[in-house]
Amino acid sequence: MLFQTTAIWLLAALSTPASASATTTTSSSSLKWHWLNNPGVKPISPVGRTVTIQVPPDTDIWRPALSKHNFTAPYLYTVVPAARFQSVQVTVTAPWKTLYDQGGLVVAFPTNGHHNANLTRFIKAGIEFNDGAPALGVVATDILSDWSLSPITEQQQQQAGDKNAKATILVERDGTDAWVYVLEDGGRTRRALRQVTWAFNEDDAQGLAREIEVGIYGAKPTEEAGEGHARDGIAVTFSGFALKTV
Repeated sequence: MLFQTTAIWLLAALSTPASASATTTTSSSSLKWHWLNNPGVKPISPVGRTVTIQVPPDTDIWRPALSKHNFTAPYLYTVVPAARFQSVQVTVTAPWKTLYDQGGLVVAFPTNGHHNANLTRFIKAGIEFNDGAPALGVVATDILSDWSLSPITEQQQQQAGDKNAKATILVERDGTDAWVYVLEDGGRTRRALRQVTWAFNEDDAQGLAREIEVGIYGAKPTEEAGEGHARDGIAVTFSGFALKTV
């Protein structure tokens, strides 16, 4: 699997009030990045870069049953204290064409600081190809996964017949909840896709994770049809990654 950066650009500086509780955009130099399920590829920060993940088939992040180990997709992430997390966003695009082709954000809540595919709670949000078209998909996994789809109403320069839909996804903390949004109209408006009430809730049986994983992923659960194409992958591209902490 190859990992490549296709362009470099600078995030605009965000001014914040000069107080201890001010929200800040975390810089790339202050974060350590890791790969899961992408052996041999050097981790690199997606902050200030356009990043493409080369995704092989038969990969997913999905837990339909406790016996299913489906956290197999390439996942580039960093770790931040749960108490400091405010939001994360990214713009994702790819040549979506096969059932369940997908990519976007992952916020994971490891149990006791250890990532276990069958125990770690997670939220994934981005674009997923379903019923012949890309859609906005969100999966929230407490014990088992559930899944929701919303239409992409803004194609963002998509040409007629082109499946390379693009969307900017935001996951934001609101008290003990995590809200998932799609940003539209050039980022001037946002549409709610999902409310996840257990994300930062200390009152549930599993408790609050002290640290969380935040990052980007691509997955391709379905193999391509046609002779010689079963092992074809998909290139999922990300830009505008921004992580805010308090």
